[in-house]
Amino acid sequence: MNQKNETSPTNQLDQVDDEINLIDLVYPIYKRRTFLTLFCFVVVATVGVVTLRMPKIYEATAVILPEAKESGSGSELKAAFLQQFGISGLGGSTATPSAVFESVLKSRELARGVLRRYNYFSMMGIGRDGEKKAVEGFAVAAKITKGRKEPTLSVSIQSHDPILAGDLANTYIVELDKYNRTNTVTSAQRLRKYIEERLSAANRELEQAQQDLRRFQEENKAISISKQAEATLKVLSELEAQRVALEVEKAAKESFYRGPHIEIEQLKAQMEAIQKNINRLTYSDVPRVVVEREKGKVEFYIPLTQIPALNFDESRLLLKVKAKTGVVTMLTTQLEQARLDEARDMPTINVLDWAKPPEMPIKPRLKLNIMLGAVVGLFVGIFLVFFLEYTHRVGQDPETSPKWQEMKGGLRDTIFFFKRFRR
Repeated sequence: MNQKNETSPTNQLDQVDDEINLIDLVYPIYKRRTFLTLFCFVVVATVGVVTLRMPKIYEATAVILPEAKESGSGSELKAAFLQQFGISGLGGSTATPSAVFESVLKSRELARGVLRRYNYFSMMGIGRDGEKKAVEGFAVAAKITKGRKEPTLSVSIQSHDPILAGDLANTYIVELDKYNRTNTVTSAQRLRKYIEERLSAANRELEQAQQDLRRFQEENKAISISKQAEATLKVLSELEAQRVALEVEKAAKESFYRGPHIEIEQLKAQMEAIQKNINRLTYSDVPRVVVEREKGKVEFYIPLTQIPALNFDESRLLLKVKAKTGVVTMLTTQLEQARLDEARDMPTINVLDWAKPPEMPIKPRLKLNIMLGAVVGLFVGIFLVFFLEYTHRVGQDPETSPKWQEMKGGLRDTIFFFKRFRR
């Protein structure tokens, strides 16, 4: 009990000391509250005036929705085109072009096209030497943002002029659409023009074959051929059509890959195998020719050399007519498909929101700067209050007052010395 009574007064004294120390900390702020209030007001007013005098920056944003299309490397060979040839895997996969469009939007070439389209260099008086630096700076300043939930892309441009910001953001979209249209249409046109040239040549060959057949039939009174010869002719016409189809496919792929490729070599091997079967069925001396039409299915046919002379000549003419007819039919179908693909690839970008001149600037932010100025002014003011209180106590203390007066006098003399030195 005595120990408890002895420790209790000590705890009470500690609590009293704590309260006194807290009051000593808060009292200087209370005593100089007018100074602290005025200081915070001056800081906030200064920050507000400086913010209002700062140049305003506006931001305009345009939002687009890229269409999901087939990859650019095989956009010309659509699924129907590949299925016609019995192959797949070159152009059937789909990919979201958002990443591609994002890279294009961030490129310096597109930035250069935007500035030239808007006549930015002439407006700002930028010469050829400064164009590169201006383009690099503009490409970095353009903000390209992907949508978090939607597959959209946002193009944001900042400028001191709200109208200029909106026009530049819209020009970015126009240049992107122009770039994408140019590349897509070029690939589609390449395939269409090739098919048109090949179809024109096939029509001339078919017309010549028909004239030769008609002349032969008129001279020889339309000789009939046997069923075996008809079967051979049918197989030969099918093989010839397959060979031409592979030739078209190989030419298309050569324009895409622009160099040696394993698929091109495979097509060459298939064409050589088909041509070998055509030669055997046409010029072979053996009674029967073995042809593997499908994997694991072997058939026997009589070569044309074994058919009587007149039947042989007529068979060859009929073969040419049927083969050329099949080629023309196939190329006509593919030409229509290529035209549809070319027309379908024209619209590439959906613009969800065109950029409009912003009404309010995004920088400087007056409210945010005033709030930060008030917080900073409060902390700096409290620091000054404690510093003034400290200097006051030092000046009132008999032990430290002479030293403090001596320090102030030395500092005053130093200031006067520098003022005289400047004069």
